[in-house]
Amino acid sequence: METRHRRGVPVVAVVLAVAAALACGVAGARAQPPTPSVTPINISPALPADDDAIVVSADVFAPPAASAGTVTVEGSQITLYVNAPQFSPQPPGALQHLQWQLPAMPAGGYNLSVSLVAVPSMGFVVRPRTAQLGLFGSRFQVSVTDQQAGASPAAVQLSDSAGYLTFFGSANVELTVKIVDGRVVNGHYWVFVASMTDTPLSLTVTDTQVGNCASTKTCPTRTYTNPAHTNRNFIDVEAF
Repeated sequence: METRHRRGVPVVAVVLAVAAALACGVAGARAQPPTPSVTPINISPALPADDDAIVVSADVFAPPAASAGTVTVEGSQITLYVNAPQFSPQPPGALQHLQWQLPAMPAGGYNLSVSLVAVPSMGFVVRPRTAQLGLFGSRFQVSVTDQQAGASPAAVQLSDSAGYLTFFGSANVELTVKIVDGRVVNGHYWVFVASMTDTPLSLTVTDTQVGNCASTKTCPTRTYTNPAHTNRNFIDVEAF
């Protein structure tokens, strides 16, 4: 009995020692300060077209009194520089919100990076400016006419079935358009138009894949008209 008891004591001691070590390890892990993180780079407008005024912003950890510096464009690479005063000794960084104005960019794909190691780079696309949406593989062409004087329609495609249009600036959405394949329900394609303007306009949707209508200029169309000083939304479940 004495022999078994003496052999058991070291085992208990080892178990207690391991538990204490684990507890210390957990406590030590919890005591570690959190690693600073940064907000991804943001661009506005989120879906820019060529020649849009593009503003880039980011929340970055930088030395005190840091400011947005110059912007360089080399092909598809855009580098945003941070002006950071040098101190000795260097004080710890602080979270700061910085903004840069990009020059007018032609359509194409670009990569953005900030001259700070901790900030991840990001890619974005500048779209060709167009006044027409091509939905369902460009089968349905959506265009706007008869709008208020001074308007310059620009279309932004969000998916193969939906998009929006602006008239007076890329950040000011005027119309959203969505087409739904409702043939399993009633044999038709459905058109939804949501208007956020009271300016006069006519929105036309054309189905370009009915026989050889494109060559004969006889394609089926639907036109939705909003008079001046009114706001109309449209739901057409028998459009095409």
